[in-house]
Amino acid sequence: MTIKLLAGAVLAALLFPHAALAVTGNPLSTEAADAPTSESQAKKLSSVDVQASVTTLDAQTADSATKTRTPLIETPQVVSVVTQEQMRMRGAQSVIQALGYSAGIAGYGPDSRSDWYTVIRGFWPTIYLDGLQLPVTMNLASWITDPYQLERIDVLHGPSSVLYGQGEPGGTVDMVSKVAGGAPVHEVQFQLGDHARKQLAADYGGHLDAAGNWSYRVVALGRNQDVANSPFRSSRVMLAPSVAWKPSTDTSLVITANYLRDHANYAGNFLPAEGTILPSPYGRISPHTYTGDADFTKYHKVEYAFGYQFEHRFNDTWTFRQNTRYSRTWLDNNMVYGIGMAEDGHSIDRYAGIAKPDYRRLAIDNQMEGHFQTGAFEHTVLVGVDYQHQRTDDPENYALAPPIDLYNPVYLPIDLAIFAPGGANYPQDIRQTQKQLGLYAQDQIKYADHWVFVLSGRQDWSRLSSIDHAVPDATTARQNDHAFTGRAGVVYLADNGLAPYLSYSESFNPTTTPNAYGAPFRPTTGKQYEAGLRFQPPGGRTSLTAAVFQIRQQNVLTPNPDQLSFPNGSLQTGEVRSRGVELEARTAFGDGFNLLGAYTYQDVRNTKANDNTLNKWPTSIPIPHELASVWADYTIPQGDWAGLGVGTGVRYTSSSRGAPDNSLHVPGYTLIDATAFYQLPQWRLALNLSNLANKVYVAGCYDATRCIYGPGRTAMLTATYDW
Repeated sequence: MTIKLLAGAVLAALLFPHAALAVTGNPLSTEAADAPTSESQAKKLSSVDVQASVTTLDAQTADSATKTRTPLIETPQVVSVVTQEQMRMRGAQSVIQALGYSAGIAGYGPDSRSDWYTVIRGFWPTIYLDGLQLPVTMNLASWITDPYQLERIDVLHGPSSVLYGQGEPGGTVDMVSKVAGGAPVHEVQFQLGDHARKQLAADYGGHLDAAGNWSYRVVALGRNQDVANSPFRSSRVMLAPSVAWKPSTDTSLVITANYLRDHANYAGNFLPAEGTILPSPYGRISPHTYTGDADFTKYHKVEYAFGYQFEHRFNDTWTFRQNTRYSRTWLDNNMVYGIGMAEDGHSIDRYAGIAKPDYRRLAIDNQMEGHFQTGAFEHTVLVGVDYQHQRTDDPENYALAPPIDLYNPVYLPIDLAIFAPGGANYPQDIRQTQKQLGLYAQDQIKYADHWVFVLSGRQDWSRLSSIDHAVPDATTARQNDHAFTGRAGVVYLADNGLAPYLSYSESFNPTTTPNAYGAPFRPTTGKQYEAGLRFQPPGGRTSLTAAVFQIRQQNVLTPNPDQLSFPNGSLQTGEVRSRGVELEARTAFGDGFNLLGAYTYQDVRNTKANDNTLNKWPTSIPIPHELASVWADYTIPQGDWAGLGVGTGVRYTSSSRGAPDNSLHVPGYTLIDATAFYQLPQWRLALNLSNLANKVYVAGCYDATRCIYGPGRTAMLTATYDW
């Protein structure tokens, strides 16, 4: 019933917007994968800046889709834009929360150490910040971006390798930072919440000279709170300064820096299916059960980056841009987590692990954009060359830890002797270097103001070297790859605001997994076909998108049938197919009322495999069949109570599979969010509630030994002062 109501609400907004107006106006956590078994006053940036602030609930452009300033209605693919206003309205505390009301995106688990326990169209997302890829890491070490430092988030559904290079075929997330170059901003924000949450943030910037050629901006945040379902506290410090220089209307330079330190001490509770989604003679396992070790566990992470965005317009035809960033993140992490039910039926066996990965990445993207006309055809041409270089140092060690009773836990100390050389442990010390060079070209052709064609092509060369220093007499494995990827799309712009489109796009992604001979496997490749329809009535505030898609990813690993000769060996003969439907609706009724809706149906299967996962849903990441959400908010526009508002949202996630052979059924769940706020001339006061009913649910199961509860109710009070 829930899914029908939500889908009906979305479809009603899609099909009858004018009627409504008439009425109202990489993976799973490597603890398991790698182990053995403001409303700031309209802050619009100048026209030559790559980024643009979006302070409304709807966005009309997304530069990330084409790397040019292109209206969404002229883009032949689904692009979800989460604006700064949406993040503020819903009180998003993480990027996963910010994406919770977008089509095709499913987040799972309460892990605060990563923004990317997320899937898009059934695959892990590829993550970018300001158009440049962030370090590729194991998930628990992934780059964290606090929502407070973002102007918006662009989600490109489907493959984007033709402009960005290596990546998964499901989608790309490009987060856009708050940077200098716009109107002055002076904001201080205070937050209090449950789990003893205390947060102070500030966003301050303006001009450095009378002419306005130089400007600055500093975004900063400090937070301290308890970690849910654990004995720990967590803290965060974030600082993101930037300086902009604009000597003329044709030239701009923005220099950026970013620092974030997290001491999180996440609980890491992997629980068995028995007692969570399956019955147990001992009863249901409490979601507050802590399965780690308070004395052994720690999580200390530091990340920093610095770079620049340069742009120069030579004339009315040609503009050059160069974006550069160096990023580094390192982690000191001790962890303890469950690996399955013990023989007594009420305890779990556990692993203890030590991980100290260090990732460094340099990314440079050079672009030349041209605008000209040939006969009746208007061209926006983009040619570019980008280079990326990442070095990874990843020392880890895992060993069996004492079991723990799930119903009456007794915490025995972790003896560090279990990690001693020669013991029953699983050490690794991997040094990996990856380089990628890409050349790309794109032509956006507009004909007769009604037809838009997008043609793109890219050639990539990648080089990978890897060695495990924990293996005696190890040698360096090397892999050189190259790939061509393309994209073609067509959009028809009707006078009434309808815009049907068709597109084809490709992806490739080098893999770091070694084959039986120690060399990395070939890159995976992906192909997608997509057809869609957009509707943006002229002069209106309605944006509707409907799309169908099919993706095939090839060169996927599947077990080698000859396990006798190649124990635990794999072949690259697997294939995953994802197909589905996505709907998104955004509209404003009269003054002060906003409605957002989304619906997703997806069918993801292993269409080629050498084991019992053939024709089954992949479960290395939980993938629901259906997603639906509706968000509505209303602000009193005038009168004595002008600025007072309320909002509420409903998020539905259907059931998912919970074992490689799909023998486990993880029930679906429905969550309710709510907000109440009061906007005064200089103050904004808000209360945000997530999972209002405090529903207990399992967010997903990788298999029968590793299930994870979703987060419970959270409440947060925010006071923002602007001057």
